[in-house]
Amino acid sequence: MSLTINSFNNNVISSLFSSNNVGTNSIFGGLEGSLMNLNQIKTGTYGKLVKSYYQKYDTEGNLKSDTSKNSKASKEDTSKVSEIRNDASDLSKATDKLLSKGSDSIWKQIETKGEDGKVTKDYDKDAIYKAVSDFTKAYNDLVDSGQKADSTPILSQVASMVSTTAKTASTLGKAGITVGSDNHLSVDEDFLKNKANMTYVKDLFNGTGSYAYQVATKASMANSYASADLSKLTGSKSYTNSGSYELSTNDIIKSFDKLT
Repeated sequence: MSLTINSFNNNVISSLFSSNNVGTNSIFGGLEGSLMNLNQIKTGTYGKLVKSYYQKYDTEGNLKSDTSKNSKASKEDTSKVSEIRNDASDLSKATDKLLSKGSDSIWKQIETKGEDGKVTKDYDKDAIYKAVSDFTKAYNDLVDSGQKADSTPILSQVASMVSTTAKTASTLGKAGITVGSDNHLSVDEDFLKNKANMTYVKDLFNGTGSYAYQVATKASMANSYASADLSKLTGSKSYTNSGSYELSTNDIIKSFDKLT
């Protein structure tokens, strides 16, 4: 398979060498911009880095394993990464419910008629509580599974998610949501339904830039990285968001060989 640098898909480059909020200690943190600079790639510096990193994989992207111990470890790794991907997916789905708009939105106020015949309009607090409760459960599951990851990008996204929550702790408290010492979220049903300002709660969980939106973004990234790791562990090619195949290890190394 003959490739040139133009064959690289931006999404693939991003998934291999970058992650949001990855610090300087990340294996490939900060290289994304450099990799997109053809002149710097031609110097051979990044080609050597990629070749060195991928020595532990075979030409199909599989982790090399010479013993039954390594094979067992690979199965354990696959199970662990699968759990992370599933938890990240569940959190994204739970957040989608909170971020929904239009007629299906849980934030659409409903009319109710009292015994006196008076019609009032208010939020469906039972539906909102359920959605927030589902969100917190999925969030806690990803915190638990994500912190066990061996992948720097996955760990970065989970750490960033926890950091975002810590910074929003006082605001979440006004909605009856507390952050525990184990980084778990818990929601007080009575406070959320009867004491919290629902407009205030809506601002936390609905809309671009909201707390829920930020968490959803990080969960989505964690999902992407976990999916990429699973592809390497199982030796299968996976589709990128653009619908094209990700490059195999051999493809990447060959491309750098042509340039260095």
